[in-house]
Amino acid sequence: MKIIQVQTQAEAAGAQRISDMVGAGLQARGHDVRTVFMYRKTDVYDGDPNADFILRSTPRGPAGRARAAFGLIRYLIRERPDAVITYQYWGNLFGTIGGRLAGARHLIANQSGQPMTRGLLGIASRLDRLIGAWGFYHHNIVNSAWTLAQFAAYPVAYRRRLRRIDHGVAGPDRRTNKAAARAAFGLPAGARLVVSTGRLTPEKNPHVLVRALGLLPDVHVAIAGTGPSRDDLAAIAKEAGVSDRLHLVGEVPPARIFEFLAAGDLFAFASRFETFGLSAAEAAISGLPVVASDLPVLHEVLKTSDGRPAALFAAGGSVTAFAEKIGTVFADPEMAARLAAAGRDLAARYAPEAMCLEYERLLQVDDPTRFRAHGAGKLKVERP
Repeated sequence: MKIIQVQTQAEAAGAQRISDMVGAGLQARGHDVRTVFMYRKTDVYDGDPNADFILRSTPRGPAGRARAAFGLIRYLIRERPDAVITYQYWGNLFGTIGGRLAGARHLIANQSGQPMTRGLLGIASRLDRLIGAWGFYHHNIVNSAWTLAQFAAYPVAYRRRLRRIDHGVAGPDRRTNKAAARAAFGLPAGARLVVSTGRLTPEKNPHVLVRALGLLPDVHVAIAGTGPSRDDLAAIAKEAGVSDRLHLVGEVPPARIFEFLAAGDLFAFASRFETFGLSAAEAAISGLPVVASDLPVLHEVLKTSDGRPAALFAAGGSVTAFAEKIGTVFADPEMAARLAAAGRDLAARYAPEAMCLEYERLLQVDDPTRFRAHGAGKLKVERP
């Protein structure tokens, strides 16, 4: 089967890592899979032989966004895939429209962001609700119970196509020596090191971790990622006198993410909202104790099948709360070991193979318009 995955932007972020895993899993099952990005944001996918780009740079203004949208639609019509799997707000909208016009028999959307009410993403959410209720998506994937609940007030016509498939979370394929990992990223050899990954934006809230350094005099923080907040973070660190203990290592490609995590003693995740929290789950599975924002979805995701927490949660997400929890983990090696053991046990719960098998099952349905999702993962074929 010819499958095209649609992403909005090319960068090293969570949604892209999911499509990487889905694509690799479906290729292993004999499918022809390519991923098309509406635009290139960073160079991380430049060498990927299975990646295409509609625009080679970030679009500017309405005219640029229109070129990306209509270029994607033309691409799909030209390629005529059997199935289209879409991710993120704009990828879902324009990938589904293009897939319909191209005659794709399977249209699978991924709700990798919660419904929004303001700005351009608010417009995207309203359009998503509209085309979802009209039945443009054959299947509409959510990645956690919390995310599923965000659509409880949506029309029945929208909700009946929702299907929960928890993200697969890859683990390290080899052990990396901590000293070697720190040397590779230019990080201090003997320091207590907190690591974090994610876009440098207010939504991901790395500012909290930088400010927490002022309350943790013996701790360094290394953050992997790029984004518009980089200069703000450097300025905050300079004002607080902690610049020597903040390490902004830039974008780390997916192939090296576990090498970066191996450099840390603890992983901190201060994001303001998530639908799953892939970065935190990756860190936990790699064996790092995790301190995370006190979000309901993270309480759900960072928990083993037998109910053991794989993280400490910073109440309110404040600077003081994060500093206190980070200090607690460093002061209690036994607690750190318990969190690390629970995190490694998440690997069985989030096996990428299980996620890919669920997508394969959707693609095997002869008539996807007769296939409905009920509850959390139960499927039913509707008879005429």
